Amino acid sequence: MKNPTDSHRGDAENAEDGKRWIDKAKFKRQKDKCLRFLRVLRVSVVIVLGIFVFVGCKSRSRYSELKLPLPPVADSGVTEDQYVQTQYGFGFPLPSRWHEITLSQDQEVDEVARLADPGRDITVHIAVQLLPPSEKFSKKSWQEACKEDLKARLFRIKREDEIQEWKTLDSHVWVTAPFHAMDQRGDGWLEQDWVLNNGDLLIGVHADMDEDTAGMEKGKKLLKALADALSQIHWYTPIGTRGISLERYELNHFTADFCRALESRSLPRVDHYLDDLYPEKAKWDQWYKDLCSSKDGSPAELKADLSGLIINEDKSTATASFTILKKEKGSAKPQKLDRSFRLAKPEGRWRIQAALGKS
Repeated sequence: MKNPTDSHRGDAENAEDGKRWIDKAKFKRQKDKCLRFLRVLRVSVVIVLGIFVFVGCKSRSRYSELKLPLPPVADSGVTEDQYVQTQYGFGFPLPSRWHEITLSQDQEVDEVARLADPGRDITVHIAVQLLPPSEKFSKKSWQEACKEDLKARLFRIKREDEIQEWKTLDSHVWVTAPFHAMDQRGDGWLEQDWVLNNGDLLIGVHADMDEDTAGMEKGKKLLKALADALSQIHWYTPIGTRGISLERYELNHFTADFCRALESRSLPRVDHYLDDLYPEKAKWDQWYKDLCSSKDGSPAELKADLSGLIINEDKSTATASFTILKKEKGSAKPQKLDRSFRLAKPEGRWRIQAALGKS
């Protein structure tokens, strides 16, 4: 006699297989349309450049000329509930439970990330273009390029909503153009394009969602979550040709953390940054213990700052100098000390190899 449990299990597996097939087909259609978006961004740049207004010979400031915070990580991706793009220097908070989708081999060259909600009811594609200096972006031309590309892709535009603008926390503006379109199969889609122009950077975001979901409360909440996230875009110092080198980024983090360790008055914490073969380690330990104490034995207040950093041509060694202010109990004027160290990255991780000058 057949076990009823086996029958139920078989039905459940068949249902699950059917769901996977539907999800796969839906994702494929979304993937095809994501390629359309990335072409739109590129085409819109070409069209807009043709009608750009010349605004003089003064070039807009590059990100490398701005004093911006360092990204929390060296590689682009999702970290600490935000998406961070390190090459171009921007990030924004990720809506709850959203995740990053691994890019495929057939991605467009300008696409830098894909994001989705847990059920993949909405798929978001992010692309970046660099504009020539001394040019002005035209949102009208960008919108027309979006429409023309939809038609070229045999999408029939049923309705287009008015262009909307969303201000960011630092007064930049996202421009969004929503299109209600139908593909060749007769399926309806909401195609929502976003663009933000900041200096020579043009960030494009495309969200696609099937028409039924877009009309439901669930779809409206997803679109609202996306708008809230993008409006909180913030800027970082880029890592690469537009900003600082990867080595300088790593050393800025390393030396800043070492300064905090020096201020902690914790020898084990400081030793974490020293190479295992650090010469005269006992002498260093005694120097640091004396640094942490006042003459009467009470703890001293320490403030450490990086005063100089030289990265050698091999990019695997460097020299770092620090200024340490020591304030003892009862003393009005802090004592200033300067220390320099040789740093190296022998196994992919920076370490302090030796002291330079005074030991």
